[in-house]
Amino acid sequence: MAFGKWTLRPALGPLLAAGSLAVLTWASYAWVKQRQLDELHRTLDSRAELYAASIGGALNKYEFLPLAVAQSDAVGQLLEQPDAARVAQINAYLIDMNRRAGAFAVYVLDDKGTTLASSNWQEASSYVGVNYGFRPYFKNAIAGGIGRFYGIGASTFEAGYFISQPVQRNGRILGIVAAKVNLDWIEQSWRTPGAGEQIWVKDANGVIILATTPAFKFKTLAPLAPAAKNDISAQRQFLQENLPILPHRVQRQFADGASVMTLERPQAGDTPALSGSADYLAVNRALGPLQWQITVLAELDQVNAAARNAAIAAALGWALLLLALMYARQRRRRIAERLNAQQTLARAYEQLEIKVEQRTADLVHANGRLQAEVSERERAEQTLRYAQAELVQSGKLAAIGQMAAGVTHELNQPLAALQTFSDNAKVFLARGRIDDALDNLSTISDLVKRLGYVTSQLKGFARRSDDARKPVSVRQAFAQTMLQIRTRKNSQRLTLHESWLEDDITVLCNAIGLEQVFSNLITNAMDAVPESAPVQIWFQVRREGALAIIHITDNGPGIPLASLDKIFDPFYTTKEHGLGLGLSISAGILRAAGSALAVRNRSAAEGGGAQFTITLSCDPGENKIETKETGNARE
Repeated sequence: MAFGKWTLRPALGPLLAAGSLAVLTWASYAWVKQRQLDELHRTLDSRAELYAASIGGALNKYEFLPLAVAQSDAVGQLLEQPDAARVAQINAYLIDMNRRAGAFAVYVLDDKGTTLASSNWQEASSYVGVNYGFRPYFKNAIAGGIGRFYGIGASTFEAGYFISQPVQRNGRILGIVAAKVNLDWIEQSWRTPGAGEQIWVKDANGVIILATTPAFKFKTLAPLAPAAKNDISAQRQFLQENLPILPHRVQRQFADGASVMTLERPQAGDTPALSGSADYLAVNRALGPLQWQITVLAELDQVNAAARNAAIAAALGWALLLLALMYARQRRRRIAERLNAQQTLARAYEQLEIKVEQRTADLVHANGRLQAEVSERERAEQTLRYAQAELVQSGKLAAIGQMAAGVTHELNQPLAALQTFSDNAKVFLARGRIDDALDNLSTISDLVKRLGYVTSQLKGFARRSDDARKPVSVRQAFAQTMLQIRTRKNSQRLTLHESWLEDDITVLCNAIGLEQVFSNLITNAMDAVPESAPVQIWFQVRREGALAIIHITDNGPGIPLASLDKIFDPFYTTKEHGLGLGLSISAGILRAAGSALAVRNRSAAEGGGAQFTITLSCDPGENKIETKETGNARE
């Protein structure tokens, strides 16, 4: 019996140590993983809400388009008495409306669902003559409601979001107006480099219609109900798509609808293939009146890694604690051996006391010196704060002066143009030329907008403008600029040589800001040429990949070599009465758009003069617009 107790006691310690190590490791892993999951859950909640709000705002932006077209009397007359002349008129009207709104297509259908007029009537995939009566957006609108529908175009085989409104006259529905919006840009915005999330949007039937990974699109997470299959087939919503089930496995379900699932991991790049599998946390949010649902997924690799690291750290900590206990036990055994050294330790203690007293005296002396140094530093800091306050005040006054001078510089040209156009408008009104007067008033309105933009630059003192990178037509901005330039004194001596691409280029910049840049560069070129000589300006536009390159060249004497490095500095000018702000403001506008402005003097062999080069980013959505112009646009 005694032998059994003796053999059990030595084995009990290691067993308890191993068991406690296992429990501690598992508890640390579980606790850290749950905390990481909760934190990731909160983060995905906020991101899902943000994505849902952005998609809802993008869809709501186009709600007005079919409603505005449906209110047109000309559209009502076409539906009441269709003829070739009215069809041509409405086709032109729809093209203009679609160009302004930026939708994929706008079209008018009669009460049987046949398209009478469309913004893409000139293209190979024109909707004119095609019957869409089987589409839900037609059925809902012809019944008096608002039609909303997402599906693949029956004519173009390209997916889009459809919105429709009824055309009512005297209590009777004559037909409908529908607009199609391409949502591919939303997926492109999700596919930013380095993004660690997967995003998809499911429709009311559970079909994934938008996704960051192309391989996920037009798949479901569960088998479709027979009624849903019949509706999809009758509506021809996805044409020939089989709508297979996306392979996945739900590991855990949360009360708010979120879940942890195992999913195939997409390969890097734009390839639709999938490779391997990974665990994801998926958070859902409802979207709009179509009963869509957006899902944001994040891989759990970092969560699992953090939990593993915590478990390893707990195991190492427990092992170190065990080693410390073993060391303490060994130390207690050696205490008895050290009792004989008590006298030696006592003498050493006395010596230590003497050294401590000496060190304390030294520390008291050093403390006195430190206190004196601290007092001196506090006085110096107070002096520095006063100097900094004075410097900040001086900086504010200098910045206010710079902004006031800049606004004064930029208001001169629009105010001169306003004077000219307002005088012309009075003359036209006196002569009964109402249309010419209205054109002048419209131009005055555009100039007032430019004045508002210039004065709004005062807000840039605190923050950057939100519209610094908006799509703008280079040709339209240049035409608006020349309309103002022609009002300048001696503008008749200007000869302009223009070189354009076959298709217009849309760049990312502020529209009025781009006009301001063109105006500053052209007026500077006119001022650089002596008044007795004619002004020759070459305006050239070319494209290099995703960049638009604009050259503005003059026949002036060029820029002095000593001024080339300082020409864009504020208040630096080579003019006798100039403020030195035009080129500085122009460079600032382009920097805010992520672009650049450069200058060089041309050689004598090139013809001399100064050449300014503007480098702008092209609008990523421009390719879609160009496709429409070449006849390849789709529904």
